[in-house]
Amino acid sequence: MSARHLPAGLGRRPLVVASLGDAARLESDARRAAKEGADVIEVRADLFARAQLKPQPLRGLIRSARAASHRKILLTLRRGEEGGGLSKKFREQDRLALIRAALSEVDGVDIELGADDINYHVVFEAHKRKKFVILSAHDFKRTPDNATLARWLTKARRLGGDVVKVACRAARAADVGRLMSFCAAGNFRRKVFVPMGPLGRAARADGFASGSLMTYGYVRKPLAPGQWPVNVLSAAARRPARK
Repeated sequence: MSARHLPAGLGRRPLVVASLGDAARLESDARRAAKEGADVIEVRADLFARAQLKPQPLRGLIRSARAASHRKILLTLRRGEEGGGLSKKFREQDRLALIRAALSEVDGVDIELGADDINYHVVFEAHKRKKFVILSAHDFKRTPDNATLARWLTKARRLGGDVVKVACRAARAADVGRLMSFCAAGNFRRKVFVPMGPLGRAARADGFASGSLMTYGYVRKPLAPGQWPVNVLSAAARRPARK
């Protein structure tokens, strides 16, 4: 496990991930994100134009983000039904091929727990190249019950992911409390739990207290409900933990 390119400080301090999805401004946004305190740059390639979703253009864009930021690079290619930008016409084998092609340029990759046709292959290919894998589960309508959350963690362990990420919409304050309590008690070594929507904004900034290791922000516009700007999250991450 230690040979994989896990972000420095993961598990010891809150890490801020800058989610960037504008290919035309990826280099400048990555540079700005680093200046504002981001620890990791997430390249949301699923939000790029189709012409850029080919091995050579994508690798070039990732290289420019790395050179501008000097940060670990996380690649995400999410389908529409997963809350991303890839159309239904983008075949799973094409998504897998693009991830494989980009692995030489990234430190880690995020793949959905529900991407059953390819998630095992993504984990295998990434680990073969000493890259880390985040296995994600999203629910943009509700916060699932604890039994469902437990099944997600079990599946992530079975697939061999390095980090499990759970992002759910919080319809009421009780959803936030339950989700973060589950995070604190959940049986997985490295966890990222994100309550989405206005009610979950505070937990995005202080989730480390519940065992969530990373939080996601933006530099110009949010890419998910309730995201904070990177500079705000970075300032919150530097504040001493409340006793």
